Amino acid sequence: MQSVTVQLPDHVYQRLTAAAQASQKPLDDLVLQSIEAGLPPDLSHVPKRFQADLRQMDQMSDALLQQLLTTDLDPEKIKQYETLLEKNQMGNLTTKEQKALTLLREEADLLMFRRAYAAALLKWRGHIVPVSAPSQ
Repeated sequence: MQSVTVQLPDHVYQRLTAAAQASQKPLDDLVLQSIEAGLPPDLSHVPKRFQADLRQMDQMSDALLQQLLTTDLDPEKIKQYETLLEKNQMGNLTTKEQKALTLLREEADLLMFRRAYAAALLKWRGHIVPVSAPSQ
C-alpha cells in the first residue's frame, strides 16, 4: 500500500464522511472506492493480445467512440463465420478453413472488446451509454 496526502475542499470532505457514515464503512475504504470508480476503465481483464489496440482508443474523440458502439462485422464475414462454425461442429474443417475460422473469431473478439471499451470510456467521460443489442 502507498500513502498519499490530498488536500480536499471542505464540501468534498463532508460528502465523503457523510457517505462513510451512511454506508458504515471506514473513511479510507470509501475514499479508495471513490478513486477507483473515478479512474479510466481497467484493461487487466482483457487478453494481452487486445490491450495495445484498446489503449489506443484512450486518445479517440467521443464521436469516434460513439461510432465504434454501432460497428458490426461485415455481413459476409458473419455468414462465413457461421458456415465455418457449423462445419467445425461436424468436424469437417480443412486446415485453411480452420485458419479462416480462427482469424474471424479473433476479429469478432476484438470488435466485441472495442465496443465494450468504447462504452466504458464514454461512460467514464460522463456520457450516457444506451444498452442495446448489436444489430445484425
